[in-house]
Amino acid sequence: MALNEQKEEIHVLMVAFAAQGHINPLLRLGKRLVSKGLHVTLAVTEIFQQRMFKFSSVTTTNSISGIQLLFYSDGFTIEYDRKANIDLYMETLNKFGPLSLSNLIKNHFHGEHKKLSCIINNPFVPWVADVAEEHKIPCAMLWIQPCALYAIYHHFHNNLLQFPTPTNPDMSVQLPGLPLLHTHDLPSFVLPSNPFGSLPKLFAQVFKNLKKLKWVLGNTFYELEREAIDSMAELCPIRAVGPLVPPSILGEDPNLDIGIEMWEPQESCMEWLNHQPPSSVIYVSFGSIIVLSEIMAGPRSEEFKKNVAEFKRAARAAVADGGSSDRNIQDFVDEIIGHSGTSL
Repeated sequence: MALNEQKEEIHVLMVAFAAQGHINPLLRLGKRLVSKGLHVTLAVTEIFQQRMFKFSSVTTTNSISGIQLLFYSDGFTIEYDRKANIDLYMETLNKFGPLSLSNLIKNHFHGEHKKLSCIINNPFVPWVADVAEEHKIPCAMLWIQPCALYAIYHHFHNNLLQFPTPTNPDMSVQLPGLPLLHTHDLPSFVLPSNPFGSLPKLFAQVFKNLKKLKWVLGNTFYELEREAIDSMAELCPIRAVGPLVPPSILGEDPNLDIGIEMWEPQESCMEWLNHQPPSSVIYVSFGSIIVLSEIMAGPRSEEFKKNVAEFKRAARAAVADGGSSDRNIQDFVDEIIGHSGTSL
């Protein structure tokens, strides 16, 4: 009997931090889970509802491409400027988020035919694992950065290797599966000069809560980060299910994308892009809080361009039916179904 014919529905709840780069990978993963017969809901803070309706082409705030939307409070009013004090915001979200999410689960997922079989969070809401444990629901995390960073943070927060210190700030680090990393290769959050107050504490909570997770999924693909993924197999395995990117990046129909916009595009940037020759610009996303000291140019950019075509070919193969990421997603779905006790 097919999954869609079951009387008992298999529900998955995804919980995201209200940032575009966190929500869109979850939405794209959710779309693939829906295509495999699961019922998927995205829960995000209420500020997302207002921004999505203002800047995105979405005409309803109830669902996106078959994914139901639910909203919970982060402890602030809609008018509050969440960027004014990121440390205060993260502390308040950590305080109010768990209770808000727990109430959402109680109110929306109950009864034999609408019970949660899995919760998926992303790294900026690590307390979701605590809520899942409280409700006795298996939990997964979608790691939205490269697996190489997952390996670095895991070794750092578990004190598995020595990292730069105030007395030895230029120390190099050798991790299994990665080349020798110098200070300028490492993320700011593991350096003594780290300028962000709350985020290192957040990542510490993420890796403390790993033991509460049944799965770690990665927005990458095995052929791209084979060595880094293999190096974590005995420590805390990560299952590559990406790339969870717009279809246009893979040479597919851009109208098939489920991603949303939370910010109004800068017209000057769009105008400049529109005047460039086709396929002449490579956009590399570093996240919204990074400060870049230089633009990649010269021989480094030429080398990067040469690799892009091969990256795209391998990425398309990974997400295609039967590809490495597609198989990992199917295995994940099968394990969710098996844990729920539903027979096919």
